[in-house]
Amino acid sequence: MFKGNFSATAIGSFPHKDVGDACDLVLKTLTEVPCWPQLPERDMREEMCVQYTEGLPFLKLIPEKNKIFIDMTDDNTGELEEFYTKYLSEDASQFPISEECSVGFPNLVARLQKKWPDTIRAIKGQIVGPITLAGTLKGSDEIPILHDSVLYDTVVKLLAMKACWQIEQYSAFDVPKIIFLDEPYLSSVGSAFASLKKEQIVDSLNEIFEAIHQRGALAGIHCCGNTDWPMIMDTQVDILNFDAFGYMDSILIYKQEIDAFLKRGGYLAWGIVPTTDSINEVTVEGLLDTLESAVDQLVNKGIEKKLIIDNSLITPSCGTGSLSIDEADKAMNMTHDLSMIIKERFEIS
Repeated sequence: MFKGNFSATAIGSFPHKDVGDACDLVLKTLTEVPCWPQLPERDMREEMCVQYTEGLPFLKLIPEKNKIFIDMTDDNTGELEEFYTKYLSEDASQFPISEECSVGFPNLVARLQKKWPDTIRAIKGQIVGPITLAGTLKGSDEIPILHDSVLYDTVVKLLAMKACWQIEQYSAFDVPKIIFLDEPYLSSVGSAFASLKKEQIVDSLNEIFEAIHQRGALAGIHCCGNTDWPMIMDTQVDILNFDAFGYMDSILIYKQEIDAFLKRGGYLAWGIVPTTDSINEVTVEGLLDTLESAVDQLVNKGIEKKLIIDNSLITPSCGTGSLSIDEADKAMNMTHDLSMIIKERFEIS
């Protein structure tokens, strides 16, 4: 069984345009759980809500105009039938993420195939979550496709296969595989969710989590704001990645739910290193104090400390793509250093 042991990983986005520099930073700082870098500054096709749309029915992408939308024609049966036929084949190779949309993925895989660091304990990939993608992507009527049940279903199934494709690409690596769903829209309850009930949210997330589990991988979710954490912990998710720098108190109030989540095999990924201007003000020592205090709060409420340690990861609070390159380097190095120090503090081998 995979033990988190406060190992460091990241959300995915980096501000670099040079893929070599981004991969260098990943392998330098994420020595135990590396992830492939998303580079939205390089090309709009690497933006979170564009990167995974290849193969989506009725998609219109115009990179030179920085434009993406769905244009569902009146005669739409054929394109939908073709999509569902591919999906039902369960052949993830029909849903690749091309190098145009993810130059970091093949570059990181090639590096690891050439030289595999002995320190690696797991490997991570990521997709955008279905709520976020469907809440952002609009039809020609300017209405988000989140409100169209047919199109929303295609988004869920497409993303499930994009996750499976990554897992299969990682199959040569004999370590646990992890796929995160990046779901910032989960913090927008009451607006983006106007037409979605709690059951619909849980069902759509579980559909993707189940596909990930069927390929033998762990499923994580990242939300960089506050959300309905008990609802998320009630899904089949394995790893809960939250902004521990900005929203620590909003999740620690759910101590019973966290205890049950950890006891069923769930992991907490503490997004403790800020990816805002605060990165220029914080210190590793200060973040360590904050993290240790949070762990103590959970222990004082009866949660076993060893369970917390075994089932914890360290990450930045969000992707570093909105930072400068120097700030991203600082955030990633701080994430690594914090992981190493807390392992020593808690005597984690």
